[in-house]
Amino acid sequence: MMVGEATLETRELIRDASQREAFLRLIGQYGPALTRLAGAYAGQNPEREDLFQEIAVAIWQAVPKFRGESSERTWLYRIAHNVAVSSMAKVHRRHQIEEGMPERFDRVSSASDAEQEALRVERLRLLSESIRSLPVPDREVILLHLEGLSYAEIEEVSGLSQSAIAARLTRIREKLRQKIGGREAGGR
Repeated sequence: MMVGEATLETRELIRDASQREAFLRLIGQYGPALTRLAGAYAGQNPEREDLFQEIAVAIWQAVPKFRGESSERTWLYRIAHNVAVSSMAKVHRRHQIEEGMPERFDRVSSASDAEQEALRVERLRLLSESIRSLPVPDREVILLHLEGLSYAEIEEVSGLSQSAIAARLTRIREKLRQKIGGREAGGR
């Protein structure tokens, strides 16, 4: 083996190790938020897990290309939203929007008032379902807002101006109020 070959091999190993470390750190730090994001695009558990894996693969592939021109957080959300939108478009084309069964209540309430807990869980389910029914641009903005991103960070991810974000959030909140209020009252 020539010295130049060993050096190239060593450099590749170091690059691969640092890519792996960066990826693991990013998934460790942002994994819960990316899981929530996947859940907002894909409601059923297997679909949500598949989408999270697609997002993770895209992040793995993008790690070596990260130039630091934006924060890691906004860079990750941009990747995640792009993957989610294209993945859901594929699912939409394939299934022509099949209506899924509502998610089961997998956990037993430990609250002293089981009825209140059931209502809280139902409201969260309605909110998730209502967010999933929003148009993709609105869904992206509300999800980023709910994850605690500032208007400046949302602007960086979405490309919308901060004033457009504020106006859109006001409109989205009203849409969600109407959808959830109508469903709680028994409408669909």
